[in-house]
Amino acid sequence: MQNDSTYAIYLRKSREDIETEKYGEGETLARHEKILTTLAEKRNLHISKIYREVVSGETISERKEMQKLLKDVEDEKWTGVLVVEVERLARGDTADQGRVSKAFKYSHTKIITPVKTYDPDNEFDEEYFEFGLFMSRREYKTINRRLQRGREISVQEGKFVGNIAPFGYDRVKLEDAKGYRLSINQNEAPIVKEIFRLYSFENNTINSIVNKLNNMNLKPRISEEWSISSVKDILSNPTYIGKLTWNRRKQKKKTKNGHIIISRPRNQDYLIYDGLHEPIIDNKTWKLVQEKRKQNIPKVKHNNVIQNPLVGLVFCEKCGKPMQRRPYNETNNPATLICSNPKCDNISSKLYIVEEKIIEALKIWFKNYKVDYKSKASSNSNNNELNEKSINIAKKDLEKENAKLNKIYDFLENGIYNKNEFFKRSKVIKDNIESLENKLTEYNELLSKSTQLQNEKETMIPKLENIIDLYYKLETAEDKNVLLKSIITKVTYLKTQKAIKKASDPTNFELHIYPKLLKS
Repeated sequence: MQNDSTYAIYLRKSREDIETEKYGEGETLARHEKILTTLAEKRNLHISKIYREVVSGETISERKEMQKLLKDVEDEKWTGVLVVEVERLARGDTADQGRVSKAFKYSHTKIITPVKTYDPDNEFDEEYFEFGLFMSRREYKTINRRLQRGREISVQEGKFVGNIAPFGYDRVKLEDAKGYRLSINQNEAPIVKEIFRLYSFENNTINSIVNKLNNMNLKPRISEEWSISSVKDILSNPTYIGKLTWNRRKQKKKTKNGHIIISRPRNQDYLIYDGLHEPIIDNKTWKLVQEKRKQNIPKVKHNNVIQNPLVGLVFCEKCGKPMQRRPYNETNNPATLICSNPKCDNISSKLYIVEEKIIEALKIWFKNYKVDYKSKASSNSNNNELNEKSINIAKKDLEKENAKLNKIYDFLENGIYNKNEFFKRSKVIKDNIESLENKLTEYNELLSKSTQLQNEKETMIPKLENIIDLYYKLETAEDKNVLLKSIITKVTYLKTQKAIKKASDPTNFELHIYPKLLKS
């Protein structure tokens, strides 16, 4: 229910703001907040909430605070929203702009800027607002093209345009020009040289290099230990011979289930320019490494077919890393489930045994869950009845208080109450109305949550029955994996003793299964 005296402020930092802050323009959000709070004070507008967006995103899906604001606007929570300019609300595609426009239009929420107030009930303001969004999108595209062109020119000049320098380098400001260059990091560069030396001259595999670096406690910059992918990235990065690349990982967008998915796949046709920085690796070593890497490309192409029904579900109890399938094609032994962390001493087990134990545990859990559900169903039904009674009582009390409020307005008009007495009595009644509205909201939320839980449990029981019956009838590991993920959040695995003798128990491991169900 909308309160006529409640307003909100939306603050968002754009790319241009980030650039101007570098040149001493001051912190954008603080500056804009002061402008809008001063505007609210002048117009006597009560600000109840401030949304601060510190992530500069092109689409609404990337802006969490904007999503919260739109939800509140659609729920008619605000009379108006204050922004420094309408462009702050949406610079995304047409669909995003349409969502913003509809949200404010159908909720009758005003948009207030220091220059103009947009009333969605006024057709001229509505057209002006939509035109402003259209122009801001056009301006955004122009700025983005100019920005990308400027970045490419900077790379051609040998400048580093990224925010984070590659391992082995630091990002430093140019003294006599605009932009940045790379400078050799004296602590990290020797590790880069060692990686190239181990691979090119000592004939080590990438996996053995990873193990050696971790055993020597030579940590990468961010994570705790080296991985195969991080070493591969270093061995393939031309930055280490004094070069800079452009569009090596070009952004690609695609839609999936109505959402925009952004990826940065490796691009083989990227551009290479001479950088202003010194190389860490000589050209001879670089060419040797690249030739060796070409020879070591796997001959068998992966078809990306899932062969592990537990992929993405089972995690190591000790270190938290995902457990992975290890096949034994040459010996025809069944695949095992091992921890993906080479340093972890969690003992592996046969994959099919772990799979069987998970299904067995689900059967037991489901049987107990079904009994527990039936015992709680009647109690839950009683709670719902109490909530519904409380809602009806609150509604009747609310009607009475609103009737009282209307009556004292009549008393004021008829001269029975003077202004002081009217304000005194109306304040008491309005406080009562606010309290009852809060109670009503609370009761409705409790009833909604309880009903949602009830519905979820009612649908989950037949779903579980079907899954357990269907599981072993499925032919592919991928189908089994999808099925398990529909009811399980994750499983943790722990095994501390090896099954050495033939008579040893192959199931001497612990599993902790986390089903996808509400707790209460």
